[in-house]
Parts: sequence; structure tokens; C-alpha cells
Amino acid sequence: MQYMSKDIMIDMLDYIRYQAEFIIDTTDGVKELNDFLCSQSGMVLYNSTCMCLQTIGETVRKIDELTDRKFLDKCYPEISWRSIVGMRNIISHEYAATDPEKVFNTIKLDIPILLQKTKEVIADVSAGKHNDKLKNNV
Repeated sequence: MQYMSKDIMIDMLDYIRYQAEFIIDTTDGVKELNDFLCSQSGMVLYNSTCMCLQTIGETVRKIDELTDRKFLDKCYPEISWRSIVGMRNIISHEYAATDPEKVFNTIKLDIPILLQKTKEVIADVSAGKHNDKLKNNV
């Protein structure tokens, strides 16, 4: 496995945490799929949410790349990290194929779980649980 700086890992995870919190906060009023699709302001929020999902996926992809895909999947298999990157790929490269229902379900069901797990990973990394895999200050 390549070695990644502990500080960089925490920064990247903190970015995922921030984006997840932003999604949860800004979509709190979205109670059903049509709240996204039936108004211009709903579509603006939908597009913003997709951008956040895209950047979460890109950050996960970078963590995977920098750790030879041996950190998140191995240490935290409860989250489907590959699916997060897969959604990022669809949003980035096949935007017209993005399924609004999948996005809605992701923000309501998966993002809260991702947020909690990301907080756990940050705490673990900060506490030194993965020091064998990370450098302290590079």
C-alpha cells in the first residue's frame, strides 16, 4: 500500500463529512422526489446535490487511489465505497443518465449513514488506529 499522510487523510475525510452535512441540511425540506423535479428552485437544489455527490465520489476515488484501494474497503466494508465512486462516474460522465429517484434515495437513506461512518473513520484516524497505514505528517 502507498502511504498517505494522516493529515491529508483527515482533510479528505473532513471534506466528505462537510459535503454530507451540506446535503442533509439543504435537502431537509425535500420530502419526495417531485420536490426536486417540479420547480426551478427544486431543480437548482437537485443540481447542487448532484455536484456534492460528485465531489464526495471524487474524494473517495482519490483516497482509494492514494491507498491502493486497501484502506476504505478493507477497514470499513460496511459502506459500498465502490458504489459512491460509481455514482460519481455517472454524474460526471453520463449526466443525462442520472436517475433522480436514485439520487433522492441516496440523499435520504445513504448519506446519513455515510456521514456517521465518515465521522467514525475521522475519529479512528485521529486516534492513531491506522498509523501503520498512514504517515503522521507528510
